[in-house]
Amino acid sequence: MKLLAFGAAGVLFATSLAAAPPARANTFCPATVDAVENLGQLGRGNTYGVLLDFDPGDTASVRLRVDSTATRYAVDFNDIGAIGATPLRTRRYFVLPAGERVVAAWVESTGSGPDSRTQCPLTSPYQFDAPPPTDPRLARELETDRRALRDNFSTRTVTATPQSFGPAEARTCTQPYAPPRAILAVPAEVPPEAKAVKASGTVIVRVDLDETSTVIAGVIVRSSGFAPLDRAALSAALKSSYRTETFACRSIASTYQFAVTFSGT
Repeated sequence: MKLLAFGAAGVLFATSLAAAPPARANTFCPATVDAVENLGQLGRGNTYGVLLDFDPGDTASVRLRVDSTATRYAVDFNDIGAIGATPLRTRRYFVLPAGERVVAAWVESTGSGPDSRTQCPLTSPYQFDAPPPTDPRLARELETDRRALRDNFSTRTVTATPQSFGPAEARTCTQPYAPPRAILAVPAEVPPEAKAVKASGTVIVRVDLDETSTVIAGVIVRSSGFAPLDRAALSAALKSSYRTETFACRSIASTYQFAVTFSGT
């Protein structure tokens, strides 16, 4: 954690949003990839299952982007069905040509039908060689999800055929995986009304970044209990500059936790 002091009035610090994820499954898109599994254990080495999470709403169609070892693909699932007012988790399957395997996958677009999709920013991708979760609970949940994809497949399961649109593009970089970070944190100004009463407290702001590192939203997820301090922290968070998450050499939309502690002195 990086700690920056700004005078006696307060301390500002910022960290990635690992401990306080957004309430929604995906801040930037109503659908996200939860798990991808090769069904090689079932003798179907070119068949893949994907577990998709959907936020409440009218999403009925989703396009999954898949990079194999040789080809870029689009996989359309136009049979999601009505989601309604509660989140939905659903399994879908697709088959790659012989000899190819999935390297990466992510949701490209969603909509109420195949002709009315809205583009999603690149976020929450699957990557074949990504580091496994370090949290034992998350590792167990991932294995459970992958097992469910295997256990729910049969010879009667419907599979989709991916559409090819070009050769795969090799990606290399010096830091394939990096968390979102602040590159220029603006100090929060203590408002006069807070100085007058020596108000103190910590404000946590969730900053949403698109894949170009542009701030698209800021939401207070923990209040100091004093509105002027909250407004000052939010203003500082929105004025700061960031670098979004890097995942397998791709810049992806992500969230960052920006916190300001006011000492009251």
